Amino acid sequence: MFIDGDVIEAHSHWTEDHAAIVTEATVHTPDGDVVVSQLGGSVDGLGMIQMPGPALLEPGMHVSVAAHEDLDLSLREHVVLDSVKVTAYPSGYVRTGPTKAGHSLYWQSRSVSVTVDAAGTAEIPADQEFTIIDASIATWNNDTAKCSNFKVTDTGKKAMEVGNDKVNLIKLRDTVWGRPASGSDPARMYSSLAAGITTAVYVDDASSDHDGAIVDADIEINGVNFAISANNQTTGTAPCHAELQNTLTHELGHLHGLEHPCLASGDPPRTDNLGRPVPSCSATDDPKIVDATMYNFQQCGETKKEDLTADEIQAICDIYPNTGGGCCSASDQRPGASFLVAGITGLLVMRRRKSSRRAWHRSIDRKGTFPSPLSRQNREIFTIGDRASRRAVILLS
Repeated sequence: MFIDGDVIEAHSHWTEDHAAIVTEATVHTPDGDVVVSQLGGSVDGLGMIQMPGPALLEPGMHVSVAAHEDLDLSLREHVVLDSVKVTAYPSGYVRTGPTKAGHSLYWQSRSVSVTVDAAGTAEIPADQEFTIIDASIATWNNDTAKCSNFKVTDTGKKAMEVGNDKVNLIKLRDTVWGRPASGSDPARMYSSLAAGITTAVYVDDASSDHDGAIVDADIEINGVNFAISANNQTTGTAPCHAELQNTLTHELGHLHGLEHPCLASGDPPRTDNLGRPVPSCSATDDPKIVDATMYNFQQCGETKKEDLTADEIQAICDIYPNTGGGCCSASDQRPGASFLVAGITGLLVMRRRKSSRRAWHRSIDRKGTFPSPLSRQNREIFTIGDRASRRAVILLS
């Protein structure tokens, strides 16, 4: 028999003779629910798997199961799994990082302020970009408010340049896509395929309780190689329109500490919050991944990333749970029970979804000072941009 549907429940138990662990999973199908039995699972702190063997069924999976009916010695009927093809996995999220000690990045304070470069962009008329920026920030604040008191606040406009100055800046670049020369450091040009980039400075000190804490984060939007647009309206001349709210909502996810849900070509291996390997983007069409706000790719003119999915909301609620102690209290501990290998990454806008490569640029920051007792060698600036392997794309980091 063949069963196709969603796994809605699963529990494991020992067999009566305690010789094996069995998992009973309920698969919801159009014709009703079917309980499928398979060997393996976890009980009492012990796990059991067969190698090779089929994937263990768990809630959230969409599966196509080959099975047969059989009886146990008490003549009870079971639907026994023979093989399974998993076509969609349970939802999850991926965090940014890691530090050298393997911790994910996070903010210690529950209130993070951002400043918007006063120049804005000339590609959106009537200063609409500032309203759009506020709307993108509000999306993250409002959609996570029921379970998290982490907030991003806009402190207003000021003419500024990016850098490790403890000012979290949102800057839209219309003329030169890159960081200008500064002192002894030359100009740093970004990939022309990147629609946006997020740069975070964080504590990278295995001996510190603050390892992974973000101390500065800047977002830059590419109005040079792409036309920054609002409702598909722009004065930019680039053929591919990048909706500012779509792009910025994704980038703000990186500022919060989230990573892409799948691996582009060249990405290092990562795991999600459930400890599962993050799949390759080229190997998945799972709507929970490709429709996510943090998905690596977007179409020209796309707007669906302007709204958060359940995974992004759950991520913020897990990383920054509602403590009831006020929105602006600082934490002395890294939030969350575990720390996942991840990274600040970007979004691709492209005419067709293609695989991409991400370029990682890591360097020790030599500007400014960190709060005592952190030493200079434990300050790191972490910038990740993406590059497409084939056609023009917009990348966000």
